This record gives sequence, structure tokens and C-alpha cells, in this order.
Amino acid sequence: MTVLPAPSSRRLVDILWCELICVLVLRCSSPAIAEPDSLLPPWWNRRAPALTPPAGLTVRVETPAQLLAAAETAAPGTTVLLEDGEYRLPRPLVLSRLERVTLRSASGDPTKVVLRGKGWDSRDPHDDLIHIGQCRFITLADLTFTDCHSYAVKVEAEHGPQDIQVYHCHFRDIGTRAIKGSAGQDPAVRAKGGSVRHCEFSNTKVPPRDWQSDGDYIAAIDMMALEDWTFADNLFRDIRGHNGGGRAAIFLWVRTRNVVVERNLIIHCDRGIALGNPGLSTANRPGESTVYVSGAVVRNNMIAGGPDCGIELWHAEGVKILNNSIWRPPQNWARGIRVGTGTQGTLIANNLIHGEIRVEGGEASLQNNLAGRIQEFWLAPDAGNLALRPGASAGAIDRGTPFSEVDEDIRRRRRNGTPDLGAWEE
Repeated sequence: MTVLPAPSSRRLVDILWCELICVLVLRCSSPAIAEPDSLLPPWWNRRAPALTPPAGLTVRVETPAQLLAAAETAAPGTTVLLEDGEYRLPRPLVLSRLERVTLRSASGDPTKVVLRGKGWDSRDPHDDLIHIGQCRFITLADLTFTDCHSYAVKVEAEHGPQDIQVYHCHFRDIGTRAIKGSAGQDPAVRAKGGSVRHCEFSNTKVPPRDWQSDGDYIAAIDMMALEDWTFADNLFRDIRGHNGGGRAAIFLWVRTRNVVVERNLIIHCDRGIALGNPGLSTANRPGESTVYVSGAVVRNNMIAGGPDCGIELWHAEGVKILNNSIWRPPQNWARGIRVGTGTQGTLIANNLIHGEIRVEGGEASLQNNLAGRIQEFWLAPDAGNLALRPGASAGAIDRGTPFSEVDEDIRRRRRNGTPDLGAWEE
């Protein structure tokens, strides 16, 4: 056996310096990385209730080819179980004219089953992972979607899908939209009855300037033509455009009605929640009413950081914005909640905002909100922890107005007769 001589002290120092320089170079050349899970608020319960064991026909797959064949031809009532591993899809998986089909990881652990596209940097506008068209009762659960340029999951409302559930999935480094909901021009056709629950959305990269819209055409959820959908208990981190003008973590518009957005934690995204848009969509018909969202409830969300807006409303009607906690950083402190053009019949109540509520062309009833410079109310707002700080938040404790729509807080803790302001019940 050959024994190598130990390096001299001078040589050891040189080696250590080289290693340090390499680490620094790698760190400086790498994109911004999403905060590690250890920096999330300690109260954030990310353990989604496990789904019940599959009933009926089950098909196990372990390769991309097997997955495409099994899912696209699944008989009604089929559960496709994905074994642990990476599934690099050569093309989008297309679900059409299917009923009662579930795609889920066999282990129940989304980190162990990864669906991967051609790559964030592929610039392929057709680099999608799953399309859901004319289907009923489709569930995607316990999966990770990553590294595709366009859409991870596309829900085609123009084909009238019903009861689409996305549950306990992770979305990471999706270049355009993690979940996209498209729409046609028929105002009577919508995606009816669906949900996105207990999912995580995060990016470690930012689009370059030469991507669409100067690098700002990016969002986590951007959906149109929805009816009776719920977006609950999701985590969003670092969904950002090149110039800080990315779309919202949750962006809903164009013929959307009766949706609930609740108990989501949104950290360092360019925008938090957007209902409606100041401009028109290609799905709009000439002369069509521009009421983009009607009958929505936005409650018990925490939104921290980001260069643009916490919650914004455009062409929204009959919306209730209740008991949300919003912390705006100094560079755009004023944009806590924006009430934009075309907004009417809207109630904004019991919100706790380090920032302002700005009425910019729309109409809303403002009741019992506390807005201003209230940085001291929260434990660690920079890290997204908007739990009320004991003793420093007397202005928020028991100062709310009871609403039947808000009987719990972001942790699903019951509120008392006189609720606290914001998403946290002390």
C-alpha cells in the first residue's frame, strides 16, 4: 500500500484557501436559493393528512413510459401509483376524457417521486408536465414537479373539467406557471369544483430579462374560468420575476366565481394574492363584462415581503377580504391591499397590515382594519412569521368583528367571540 506524505503546513493552508475560494465562487455564481425549511415559522404545520389507501384498480409504474401509458389510458376508478424515482417526461402527460383517476406516489412522500421536464432553461414553450382536459374526478397527490420551462400542471377550463384536486404536491423551479388554468371564449364553460391544498411552491431561480415580459412573466398559480374552487394551506416562497414584477403567488381571473383562498403562507413573492387584472385576456370576448372574479372569500392568509402588493383586486365583485396578515417591506410599504378599477360590492375587514389599504378606482367597504407602521406586532416578519408578539400587539387582540366566514385562524385554532385582527388568534 502506498502511503502519501502528509502536506506541509504551508501546503495545507494553500489547500484550505483554494477550497474556500471555490465555495465562495459557487455561492456567488448560483441563483438565489429559497429559504431552508428550518427558517419557516415553527408553528407552520406542513404535515398534510394522509390520503386513504387506494380502492379499486391500482397500477404501479416505475418509468416515464409506463406512467404515460398507464395514466393516459386509465379506466374509471384507477389509481396509478408511482414508485420512488425520477420521471423525466419526454412530452406532456395528457389526461383527456378520464373519470375517477388518481396519480399519486406509492410511498406518500412527494420528495421521493419527481416529475421533471426538459429544464427551466430549455426555453421550450411546450415544456409542460401534465395537461388535464375533459375529465372528472382527477387527483394528483404526493408528487414533486420540477425543472420545466412552461407549465407543471395545466387545467384546461375550456374543456369543462370537473372536480380536479391537487393535493400535497411540491412545485419547484417552474419557469412560467406551476399551475396554469386556461380558458376559452365560451362564458358558460368553466372548470368546476376543484382544489389546491397542502402544496409547496418555491423557486431557486429568477427568469432572465430576455424571457417574456422582460423576465416578469412568472407565477405559482394563474387560473381562469373557475367555479367552486378552494386554495388552502399552501406554502409559496420566492416566486419572483426579473424586475420584481412577477404575477401573484395566487392569481385568479376571467369568469371566476365562488372561490375560497385561505390559510396560505406567502413569503418573498413579488405579489401575494391577485383577484382580477387591470388588463384584458385573450379569453375575453368583445363586449364581455370585465367582472373577473365574483363571490370570493380570502381569509386567514399571511403574506410577508415582496416588492409589489400583498392583495390586489381588479374588476372584482362581491369579494370578502377577512382577517389576513400582511407585512410589506420598506421599498413598497404602501401596497398592502389595493382596490383597483372595476371593484365593487367588496368587504375588507379585520385585516392587520404593515402598510396601507389603497383605493385606486374601485369601491370597497373598509371595516375594522388596522394598517400602518406596525412592525413590532409580529415575531419575525422578515422570515414570514406573522404570529402576534405577546404584549406588543394589544391593538390587535380582541379588536375584530365576528364574521361567520372566519371562525378559525391560520392554524385552524378556534376564534373566540371577539376575534383578533389578522390571521393569528392569540
